[in-house]
Amino acid sequence: MKKLIILIGLSLSVSVFAAPQESALKTKLRSIITQVAGKTWSDKLLGALETEDASTLPMPEIPTDLKKSTDVSSYTKISKDPTEFDHLPRDRKRQFDYKFLEELFLVTRKSEAKDEDLANWMNTLDQGGSREGIYQALVLDEVYNSLESIEEAPTPKLIDFSLHFSEKFLNQTFNKESLQKLNLYSLKRIFTEKGIDLMAYYESKDLDALYLWYAHLSADLGKNYGALLHSPVRKDASVEYHYEWAKNMPIQHIKSEFIIKLHTVMNGLQLIN
Repeated sequence: MKKLIILIGLSLSVSVFAAPQESALKTKLRSIITQVAGKTWSDKLLGALETEDASTLPMPEIPTDLKKSTDVSSYTKISKDPTEFDHLPRDRKRQFDYKFLEELFLVTRKSEAKDEDLANWMNTLDQGGSREGIYQALVLDEVYNSLESIEEAPTPKLIDFSLHFSEKFLNQTFNKESLQKLNLYSLKRIFTEKGIDLMAYYESKDLDALYLWYAHLSADLGKNYGALLHSPVRKDASVEYHYEWAKNMPIQHIKSEFIIKLHTVMNGLQLIN
């Protein structure tokens, strides 16, 4: 018992001063506590040991010479077999579409949609319009243009995320000083459009690559920014989970989830100094 009390004291001091990544001292102390009191006590005192994503699902190759989003109509898209969502009754589909529109307005403009806006865009979806197309319309209109003109410097955490996202998931490197000249709304539009461009590329080449890219991105967001994502499903850090979800959903829903999640995380990071 005396030895355990001493170890508890040491573990508390190590926990306070340890860096985010486990130090050599903390690793050694974890080993000692595990031997003396067991893994349960080790995790209680030092916290569960974070491990690298053990997923065996590979990241797809990311090209560096994509066309602009205005040119994606030239891609010949691969057809996807109907999903369970496609077989839902029309009223049930409309419920999901309505929820999407509510979220889309909130995360893009940080304001709730007006009833007439929801009615107009629901009519667009009913007539065969795409979720992706509605997003493009919202970020290219006068309202969003005015938001992009707001003089508000991005926070360091938002800049760090933008650099991480672009390097890991777009295979592109941006100049930090250049990004600092933009505001939240410009950054959200630019990086979301680049992600949509990449998804359109995969949609014309290999749907499995699209599922994999989405799955790795979603797992990364869930693991590192889960506190900013309100849905337990979106917080999930499993690549396999998001991969299976993407395989069983319409392409438009995969794209809309990407749009919602990316905007949500970037909105949250702008609030953290």
